Amino acid sequence: MAKNRRREIRQQVFQALTEHLELPVGAPFAPEDAHHPADIADVLWFDLEKEQAKQLFECFPEETRAEVLAEAEPRLTEVLIDGIEPEDLAKLLEHISADDGTDILELVPEELRQKVLCFVEPEDASDLRHLGEYAPDTAGGMMTTEFITARQDERVGDLLKRIKRDEDDAETIHAIYVIDEREILQGVISSRELLEAGIHDLIGDIMIPDVILAKVDEDQEDVAHRLLHYNLSTVPVVDPRGVVVGIVTADDALEVLEGEGSEDALLLAGAGPESDASESPWDKVVKRGPMLAIPVVAGLVMSRVMDSYAPGLAHAGSPTPETEGSGVGSFMPMVLALSGTVGMQTSAVLVRGFAVGQIVEGKRLRVFWSEVCAGTILGTICALVALVMASITSPFPVALAIGLSLMLAMTWTTTVASGIAMGTEALGRDPAVVAGPLMIAVSDLSAVVIFFVTASALLEKI
Repeated sequence: MAKNRRREIRQQVFQALTEHLELPVGAPFAPEDAHHPADIADVLWFDLEKEQAKQLFECFPEETRAEVLAEAEPRLTEVLIDGIEPEDLAKLLEHISADDGTDILELVPEELRQKVLCFVEPEDASDLRHLGEYAPDTAGGMMTTEFITARQDERVGDLLKRIKRDEDDAETIHAIYVIDEREILQGVISSRELLEAGIHDLIGDIMIPDVILAKVDEDQEDVAHRLLHYNLSTVPVVDPRGVVVGIVTADDALEVLEGEGSEDALLLAGAGPESDASESPWDKVVKRGPMLAIPVVAGLVMSRVMDSYAPGLAHAGSPTPETEGSGVGSFMPMVLALSGTVGMQTSAVLVRGFAVGQIVEGKRLRVFWSEVCAGTILGTICALVALVMASITSPFPVALAIGLSLMLAMTWTTTVASGIAMGTEALGRDPAVVAGPLMIAVSDLSAVVIFFVTASALLEKI
């Protein structure tokens, strides 16, 4: 139900945006067409061409443009701010939080970044420069400086008045962190506890002194897991002196965990940490190719082992069984390893693509064809390597048969993996449950058949 609802909303946004494209260029995006910035960002990136996305972006009200940038993928952000004037970008940064603004500024050249900061309010510019000093994968890189603190000698009533006055300038008011005169963290108090306390109570008397915190240079994944483990909405970030310099919120932690989870899954499948279903075939080859070197080397070593310990099996299909090292069968482990690996790469990328909404109705055929092209290129590269290596110890006709069979097997496996993932999703089933086991079974069986049938047919003709 949730997935169907998400599709309906996305279709509504897509329809609204495509209808606006039919209006004269520069026509403002009407208020009644407004949708959540996250949904707009998804449609701009996944469903529209870059030129269309940029054209629509320039029609949005200033606040909507800023919110879309805050929700957009980094590559979409680069497209949308390409050629933007420093003053215009500075105006957009005023509408979003400092941590989102820092992420955007990291995508622009240093010269443009400095120009933009010149047009930003001095206090905001100071926050942006401060956040930009930390590595993106640390607590400092994911924190925001927009939060409210309290003093131990401050009364509850005075703090509530200040929260009401400054709440628009804070990322969240769920937790208020208590500091001393040197701004060193002393405790924490929740907004609920503030409401339950008397207005004349001192903050120091009702605060919780034991605070779960993060160091500014801690890895962002560790901080995100800490938020999840203790079920916190925020966690304070302190520098080596114990001074509170920012907070990390739960939504930022969820983004980190989602990104790290996707990266780990793609790495496990050997597809590269930044693989994307919408990439070009060549980009897929560049990211997946290096991992295929491992099964190539392992397969060549296994073929020598089989030659040594199982010569009868190893030389199955050989034109001269008595010729040592000339067998086709000894290369079967390499074919299975490469076919299985390239199939898992394809399945992992497509399953993630469906999970995060990258693969939509109008782009399925394009993604399918891109995967098949990538598999063909990878199969050709591996086949050439195998042909060269096999020709060292085997007759050239056998090496040629191995190379051609390997290319066909890998191409077919990629096609099968893509078809299974897209077919199961089209039937309303979760591709992650079906694609893995079914893909392995079908690819292994078909790879064996294709390999031996092709090799046998080619050797008979030769």
